[in-house]
Amino acid sequence: MMPLSPSPEALLLEHCNEILLLVDGASLAIRMANQGALRHLGYRLEALEGRPITDIECSLADIFFWEDVRQGIAPEMQGADATYLMANGELLSVTRNISRADHHSGLLVICATPVGQLRRTEAELADMGARLRATLEATADGILLMDRSGAIVNMNRRLSCLWQIPEALLLAHDDQAIQSYLASRMADPEAYLRRMAEIRPDEEDETLDVLQLADGQYFERKSRPARQNQLIIGRVFSFTDITARKTSETRLKLAASVFTHAQEGIMITDPHGTIVDVNETFTRITGYSRAEALQHNARILSSGRQGPEFYAALWRDLSLKGHWQGEIWNRRKDGTLYAEMLNIAAVRNEAGQICHYVALFSDITTIKEHQSQLERIAHYDALTGMPNRVLLADRLQQAIARTRRDSKLMALVYLDLDGFKEVNDTHGHETGDELLIAISQRLKDTLRAGDTLARLGGDEFVVVLTDLDGMEECKLVLERLLRAAAASIPIKGVALQLSASLGVTLFPHDGSDADTLLRHADQAMYQAKQGGKNRYHLFDPERDRQAKTHWESISRLTQALEQREFELFYQPKVHMRSGQVMGAEALLRWRHPERGLVAPGEFLPMIEGTDLIAQIGDWVMDTALAQMSQWQQAGLKMPVSVNIAAHHLQKEDFLPRLLEKLARHPDIPPTWLELEVLETAALEGIAHISRVIEGCRALGVDFSLDDFGTGYSSLTYLKRLPAGVLKIDQSFVRDMLWDTEDLAIVEGVIGLAAAFRRSAIAEGVESAAHGALLLRLGCELGQGYGIARPMPADQVLDWVRTWQPEQSWQAPHNAPLSRDDMATAYAEVDLRHWCRALEHHLLGAIPAPPPLASPECHFGQWYAGAGRARYQEQALFAPLGELHEQLHQLANRLVAEKAAGRETDLEPALAQLLELQDQLIAGLQQLPLALHPTPRPGTA
Repeated sequence: MMPLSPSPEALLLEHCNEILLLVDGASLAIRMANQGALRHLGYRLEALEGRPITDIECSLADIFFWEDVRQGIAPEMQGADATYLMANGELLSVTRNISRADHHSGLLVICATPVGQLRRTEAELADMGARLRATLEATADGILLMDRSGAIVNMNRRLSCLWQIPEALLLAHDDQAIQSYLASRMADPEAYLRRMAEIRPDEEDETLDVLQLADGQYFERKSRPARQNQLIIGRVFSFTDITARKTSETRLKLAASVFTHAQEGIMITDPHGTIVDVNETFTRITGYSRAEALQHNARILSSGRQGPEFYAALWRDLSLKGHWQGEIWNRRKDGTLYAEMLNIAAVRNEAGQICHYVALFSDITTIKEHQSQLERIAHYDALTGMPNRVLLADRLQQAIARTRRDSKLMALVYLDLDGFKEVNDTHGHETGDELLIAISQRLKDTLRAGDTLARLGGDEFVVVLTDLDGMEECKLVLERLLRAAAASIPIKGVALQLSASLGVTLFPHDGSDADTLLRHADQAMYQAKQGGKNRYHLFDPERDRQAKTHWESISRLTQALEQREFELFYQPKVHMRSGQVMGAEALLRWRHPERGLVAPGEFLPMIEGTDLIAQIGDWVMDTALAQMSQWQQAGLKMPVSVNIAAHHLQKEDFLPRLLEKLARHPDIPPTWLELEVLETAALEGIAHISRVIEGCRALGVDFSLDDFGTGYSSLTYLKRLPAGVLKIDQSFVRDMLWDTEDLAIVEGVIGLAAAFRRSAIAEGVESAAHGALLLRLGCELGQGYGIARPMPADQVLDWVRTWQPEQSWQAPHNAPLSRDDMATAYAEVDLRHWCRALEHHLLGAIPAPPPLASPECHFGQWYAGAGRARYQEQALFAPLGELHEQLHQLANRLVAEKAAGRETDLEPALAQLLELQDQLIAGLQQLPLALHPTPRPGTA
C-alpha cells in the first residue's frame, strides 16, 4: 500500500521557519512544537513536549505573565518581545504573538519570530545591569531586591556590611539561610519573621519599620514595590543604620527625664549668673516658680550669711577648676533661710568658652538642724548642760596649744564632791540631780571668761584654767571653787551642803599629754581626799622615780654591751635594674636572754644623747669591718653602711677612732664603709658635723643622709652637708603607690639628689610594684622587704648567690620617665588610690565611696585632659578609656548593691576590680614607650 501523502496543514507546519508552540493554559505544559522551534531552539521534540513553557521563557516578566495565565487573568499578546533559553544555554530574542486556539480547549498558540538582536540585547542588558549595580553600590543604605515569590534577586555590598553577613553565606545563594541569619541578628527574631511574612512582595503598600538588633543597633527599614511596565515584579527593601540617632534620642529623653524628675534642685544660668532654666525641685525648695526665676540673677537666693570672700573663693574655683562643691545658706521666696549642699559645674562650648553654669543642690536644713542637735548631745552633759568628756578633750587640746603659744600657765583641776553619795541615798536621785545642777551652775559662776567646766559623770567635774600668770592667780580660783562647792543650797525646802576635793596639775610644769594630765589631776584629787577633803592638792610628777628608771635602763644596756648580747643583721642594697648587689646596711639587734630578739627602736631612744650610744656605735663599726673581712676571704666583696648617732658623730675623737678601726682592717678599702646619719640629727650642730663628714670623705669613707625628707630638707642644709647619698625614707616609699603626696616627695628627693649630684637610694621597697615605680622615677638603688629582709651574717653569702631581680624591672616600660610623661606615674597612683578607697568602702572601713562618675575621679580628669592631649594618637590610649568605664560600671554596681543592703560575694568582685586596675596600669605604663619607641637616656 502506498503511504498517505501529508496534508497541506502538516506540510505548512513542517516547513514553517517561525517557532510554533502549542501550550496548555492550565498546566503551562508544551503540547506541540514544530520543526522551526526545534531548529531554532536546538531541542529534540521529546525534550520539549510536556515541558513547562516557563523552563524556556525564564525572564522575570515572562514568569509573572505565565503565572497570570495559569490563574486565567492574562490577556492574549501581540508583538511582544521575549527571550528563549536554547538547549546550548544561550538566549534567543524573539517577537511573539500569543493567542487562544479556541474558546473551549484552554490551549494557547505561540508564534515567535527570531529577531537577530541577541548580541545587542545582551550588551544592553549588561549595561543596564552595570548601571543598576553601580547605583546600588553608591547608596549609603543597604538595598535588597526580592521578586514576587519572595526570592532574593539582588543586594548591594552595603547591605552585607551593615548586617555583617558571612561571605560563605553570600556565596551559597541560599535565600532562606540569609533570611534566617538576618532574623538571628534581631533582638526578637520571631517578630522579625512575622513582619517579613506580612510584607507581601506583590502588594502596592510602602512600609516603614524600626528594627532593634540584639547587639543594641537600630536599623530603619523601608520597602516599596518594584515595577516593570507598570507591572509589580517584586519589592525593594532599604536599610539605614540609625543607631546614633536612637542613642541621641534616648539620651535627650533621659536628660529631660532627669531634669524634670531629679530629687535635687537644678538651676542653669548663663555666664553672668542669669537664670535660664530650673526644674520642679528648684521650685519646691526655693518657693520661686519657674516664671519668677527666669531672667533673674541667681543672687535672688542669697542669704547674706556668706561674705564677699566666700563668693570670691567660689568664683575662683569655678574659673580655675571648672567646678565648686560645698555647703551654703540661701534664702527662700518667703524669706526663710535654708542650708543646701551645692555643686556647680561650668559648661563650655566647642571653642572652650564658658556658655552656662549648672547648679545642683539639695536642701540639707533638716540634716544641719539634726546635726546641731547631735553635736550638742555628743558634746554636752544632758543633766547640767555643761561640756562632757568629748568636748573637754577638744578644749583641753586647744588650751595646751594656746598655753604653749602664749608662754602662760594652765591648770587642770579634777573636782569630786564630798558626801554626794549620802545625799542620793538619803534624799533620792531626783534631789541629787537638782543638787548637781545647782552646784555646777555655782561652780561655773566662779570661773573667768575662757575657763571651762565639764562634767565627767556622777559627781566628778573637771575645770580647765587658762592664761594664768602664776600660781597665785591659780590659788585664787581654786579657793573660789572650794567656797562655791561648800555653800548651802536649798532643795525642796531642805538646806543641803557638800564640799569638794580638788586635784590640780600645772602645764607646762607637768609636760604630759592631755590624757596623762587628766590622770595626774585625778591622782592629786585622791591625795586631797586622803588629806581630809574640802581642799586642793598639787600633783608631784615624781621626777626622782623617773630618773631612777632611766638610769636603770642605761645600766642594763651597758651590761648587754659587755656581755655581747648585741648582734648585727644585714639588709642588702641592690641596683634594681641590673640586679647587682651594691652592699648591705648593718642593723643592730639585742638578743635579750628573756625577751628574745629586740628591735633597736625599743632601746636606742633610752640612751640617745649619752656616751653609751657612742660606745655601741664603735662596736657596730668594728663588727661590720670584721664581717667584711670574713666575706672577702670567702670571695664576697660586700660594702656595708652603719648608722651613726649625732651624739657619736659630735665626739671630738670621732675621726681618730675611725682611722684606728680602718687601720686594723687593711684588707678593707675605706670606700667599702659608709656611715649613715639621720637627716634630723645631722642638723644639730651642722657646722661641726659638716667638718666631720668632710674629714671622713678625705679618708675615703662616704656618708648618706638617712630618712631623708622627714626633716627640714632645706637646700641650704643639703648644700652644707656633703653626704654622697640620700636615703629616701621608707614612710614615703611604702605609700607612694597610692598616695600622690608621698609620690611627689619621692620624686622631689630624687630630683634633689640629681641636682646636687648625689646618689639616691629608696628604703621600703616592699613589692615589685614599688621597684618598678622607683625605676620610672629615675631611682635605681633600693632596699626593703620586697628585696630581702634583714638577715644574720651567715645567711648573706647564700642569699647573694641565689638573688635574682624582678623580671619586670628590666622591662622597657620601666625606663626613667621624661618630665612630660611623669604625669602617667601620678595617674597610676591616683588609680590605685581610687580602687583602694572603693575597696575600703565596700568592706565598711570608710562611710563614703570615691567619686563614682568616671569623669570625676583624678584618673578620669587626667585621661580627658592632659592624657588625651599627649597620647590620644596612640593606639593604646582609647582602650584605657574603655577599661576605665568598665571599672566605674563595676564600682557603681557594687556600691548600689551595698547601699541596697544586698549581700554580695565581694571576693570575686574585688578580684575583678583589681584585674581591671592592673590592666589599666599595664596599658598606662606602655603609653610613654609607645610615644618614645627607642630607649630613652638612662635605660639599662
